[in-house]
Amino acid sequence: MKNTDNKPFPFFRGKLFLYQPKEHKVSVDLVLFLSKVRGIRKSSKVVDLGAGFGFISLVLAKKFGVRVTAVEVDDCMLSLLKKNVELNELTHLIDVVKADVKEIGKHFKKGSFDVVVANPPFYLKEHSPNPDPYHFEVKGTLQDFIKASAYLLRDGGYLNLLAPAFRLAESFSHLEKHNLPPRFLSLVYPTFQKKARLSIITSIKNVKGPLDVDKPLVINTERGDYTEEVRYLLENFL
Repeated sequence: MKNTDNKPFPFFRGKLFLYQPKEHKVSVDLVLFLSKVRGIRKSSKVVDLGAGFGFISLVLAKKFGVRVTAVEVDDCMLSLLKKNVELNELTHLIDVVKADVKEIGKHFKKGSFDVVVANPPFYLKEHSPNPDPYHFEVKGTLQDFIKASAYLLRDGGYLNLLAPAFRLAESFSHLEKHNLPPRFLSLVYPTFQKKARLSIITSIKNVKGPLDVDKPLVINTERGDYTEEVRYLLENFL
């Protein structure tokens, strides 16, 4: 990848190092997402759909000691993903698979996993004259990721999904359609005064029940500093 940092960047006080592309770096949003991931046990089979350069896969493997299958289709991201897995000495826990979410059945058996984590591209490709494949739905849509998740999960398995708040109704519609009823919801706000920007949704396959809506997650104070909750997560999550 042309615009990749030459040196790995440390995260969580040097417990993790990552090579990352300059146009698609780790944000605090992913740490908040990881703090709300549900359903993982030591014996869980976890799959990270659209793993990118591996931040989510690496953190889950390192924190929980679980085996993670990192699925990615983009060659540039795959190269960084493999490099980051080796750099952090997690080859024994992370399996890297090149696969298109739209053709997931070619690579895995139905119901093979206990937990899916997914951070699909946020925006429709029509929203930009020059959409990149990391932020826009160039190689896979929100529905593609949800459909693939439904295929991969066993009954009672957990899907943890990060999506923009403005697509929350659309997300719920797709989830219900694919037998993934939403059971937990957290909304992420830039500040206490601003509207919600992100939604963190957990569904349980074929297990209906009430929706548990968590207290708001707020990233910044009005001064621009991280809130106490976010600061704690950045320092202590891993």
